[in-house]
Amino acid sequence: MLINSKVLAAALIFGAAVSPAMADGYYGALDLGQAKAKDACTGLPAGVTGCKDTATLYRIAGGYQFVPMWGAEVSYAAYGKESAGTLGALSEDWQLSSFQVSGTGTFPLGNAFSLIGKLGIARTEIKLSGGVANVNATRTSLAYGIGAQYDFTKSVAVRAQYEGLGTVGDANTTGTTKVTLLSAGVVLKF
Repeated sequence: MLINSKVLAAALIFGAAVSPAMADGYYGALDLGQAKAKDACTGLPAGVTGCKDTATLYRIAGGYQFVPMWGAEVSYAAYGKESAGTLGALSEDWQLSSFQVSGTGTFPLGNAFSLIGKLGIARTEIKLSGGVANVNATRTSLAYGIGAQYDFTKSVAVRAQYEGLGTVGDANTTGTTKVTLLSAGVVLKF
């Protein structure tokens, strides 16, 4: 799935408008990984086949380190599109995306290696398409994460994270599921 062009344009304009004097603590990140919708394939009617509870995630993020240990991060993620199952000639797909705002913690363990954590909120949308009807639901929930980061230079780092976005969806329309993320990415510090 392609990143929304409006989100990308806004990120580029914001990045270009940042004063060089303010830029010391800013960073951008691109993460790739896997999203898991834990309950997406449970409780399906008899005869439904081909349901997948994982999808590829793509995320663009920007953040600011207020002090070496504490910062904030904003991100937009698209979680691809996967099969919710097939019954006869009918098939349905699920798709997730989210906008997340988090406080971050960086805890150095050596010269270049750090543990990282985040706590914030995620506004996650789930869409079901195909089948009998197209439905979607949006929910805001507590998001958390833990991971590790390795700084190759003062400007380039890599990170790996495990995150939980809580329960997403609506019990009456899309059904609900708990979403977790496992990702790795590149961090560029400005």
